[in-house]
Amino acid sequence: MVTTRFCNRVGMLMVVAGLAVALVVSGAGLTGSAHAAPVFRPHIDVYLADGVTPVGTTRVHPGDTLVVKGRGFDPKSNTDGFPLPVPPGVPHGTFIAFGAFAPTWKPSQDAPESARATSRLGVQWAMSREALARVPSTPFDMRRTIRQQWVPLAADGSFTAELKATTPKEIPAGARWGIYTYGAAGATNAAQELSVPVNYSTQPGPNTPKPAPADLVWAYSPNFYATVTERAQGTVYGADGAGLDDQDRLTFTRTGGAVHNGTGTLRFTGTIVAFTRFHLFEIALADPIITVRNGKGVLSMRTSTTNMNGTDALRRVTIADVDLAGIGDGRSVRGAKVTFRPGIRPEALAVLSTGPASPLDLNLR
Repeated sequence: MVTTRFCNRVGMLMVVAGLAVALVVSGAGLTGSAHAAPVFRPHIDVYLADGVTPVGTTRVHPGDTLVVKGRGFDPKSNTDGFPLPVPPGVPHGTFIAFGAFAPTWKPSQDAPESARATSRLGVQWAMSREALARVPSTPFDMRRTIRQQWVPLAADGSFTAELKATTPKEIPAGARWGIYTYGAAGATNAAQELSVPVNYSTQPGPNTPKPAPADLVWAYSPNFYATVTERAQGTVYGADGAGLDDQDRLTFTRTGGAVHNGTGTLRFTGTIVAFTRFHLFEIALADPIITVRNGKGVLSMRTSTTNMNGTDALRRVTIADVDLAGIGDGRSVRGAKVTFRPGIRPEALAVLSTGPASPLDLNLR
């Protein structure tokens, strides 16, 4: 009798357990229905700098700020794409870009990268904190690469990004100005390929930065710009008094100093940043100083302390000797001969200094 009752109880427990498992597996339990997975439908709205006024047909000029608010972007999607800077399997996030895009621009339609013309200040990178934490920081600091443009992507798929309207150097034929979103770092996701037109004028507006005076003009080396932008598929840009002229030469603004009888010191301001694709190196050259003694000049600049830290940390390094025999009492100089010195740092900049140096111009006012 005892054995029979025991077997009946065991059988009943097994039936109850089986029903419980069936409810969980089938999703019929109350808990499962209360925590249904969210549905992600990407959408963006674009506003003026106040983040409230829709951009609509408002005329936008270089230097104006646009605020992009997105929702419905799945933070766990976009796990394919380039293996750098985001490792395979980690969500690559989404680019939010202001630019001039060709009529056929979408990565899901195999449009080339050249169809999407942007500038550095005009691109932000939406990614979840969890995904960013999985991007390696050694031996190459890929996490820093993303942080330069990062905006947090919330668990519900929302983000807010601020972009500077700027004019890219090369614009595709038939391009349309606007705000665009698409999978980051080579990820392809047609659902996230969205656009909002922007009435953009390349003419200066009230927020357009005034061009900095080109008092020191130097290409660095004959191959500097081409090596970074073409062979390394990167970018060179200037800020805070530095820029690039129409011949892709580096320019800096004079802040002080003078030369008398071929002797003196000239100080300049501005920062040039050069980085390769995926930011495998990012180096800065800033605030040149030329010390002149009897017409012989020594050029120093503040440069990055490592191959990848850009403007994060700088130190002054002697770069080159400059023949300024014709400088006289502060006269402008054209085509001064420049010779690189040994010991240039960081190593990536030293590699770009192995050949001949370009001549240098001084526009002294």
